[in-house]
Amino acid sequence: MTAPGTARDIPPLRVAVVAALPQTAPPLVEAVRALGHEVPVVIGSRRPADWPGHVLGEQDLPPGVDLAVPSRPEAVAALLRAYAPDAAVSYGYPRKLPADAVSAPRLGTVNCHPSALPSYRGPNPVGWAVRNGEREIGVTWHRMDADLDTGAVLARTTIPLDDAMWSFTGVNARVLEAASAMLPQVLRRLVRGDAGEPQPQRDGSWAGFFGADYAAVDWSAPAVRIHTQVRAWNIAGHHPRIEGPVAVIDGTHWRLRRTALEQPPAGTGRRIACGTGDLWVLAADALG
Repeated sequence: MTAPGTARDIPPLRVAVVAALPQTAPPLVEAVRALGHEVPVVIGSRRPADWPGHVLGEQDLPPGVDLAVPSRPEAVAALLRAYAPDAAVSYGYPRKLPADAVSAPRLGTVNCHPSALPSYRGPNPVGWAVRNGEREIGVTWHRMDADLDTGAVLARTTIPLDDAMWSFTGVNARVLEAASAMLPQVLRRLVRGDAGEPQPQRDGSWAGFFGADYAAVDWSAPAVRIHTQVRAWNIAGHHPRIEGPVAVIDGTHWRLRRTALEQPPAGTGRRIACGTGDLWVLAADALG
């Protein structure tokens, strides 16, 4: 007998993974395969010209898993149909999938979004959660539809958003752990044709990229507000157009990477007097 909470009470599936980063695709592939399903292909994405890191490469994937990199979103549907997956799971894909791509797998496509939908829809949910002082974030698996982050929910949970979280990579690891634990339930509901729970009929909130109004550090602001700003930008990760948070220290512009509200060990960091309280700059990059 199969234990509750596993996915081995459903037949083995062919599951395509739609994910573009080396931090996201391999763990998701591993989670699907650990449940006894086959991952024939990962749909990746071309590296944007301004992207500072590397995108997913074939060397990041285990043997037997192909990497397909479409030239444009309109090509995703044909790629999925070529591999004939039963289902597709998406995580952090940088482009909106067209409707024909979402419906290409036999059982449909599901997406994991790091928020308690319908709150914080969009590309920067965790950054906005930090900016707004949230102490936890949601992790939601939902069916994908023609709009962005609006489909019916198949599984959800919450995880702490504690002060120790300072990077996209760190948050991503915790989100994927929670998401992987819910995969058996998600795949089971897909196989059974379960439509899922429609998102609440209240307006959701949008979590877009931070704008220029949040990019510059104002040292006359309270130290805790600046500290939150630095943490929010670093968790949000790469912005396609705007760099932040940028501060002027001794006439030089710096992108702040890490700050502290309490005095660090002697010889560590630079103390800055703010509008209310002191802030210690622990790591920063000089900008040309």
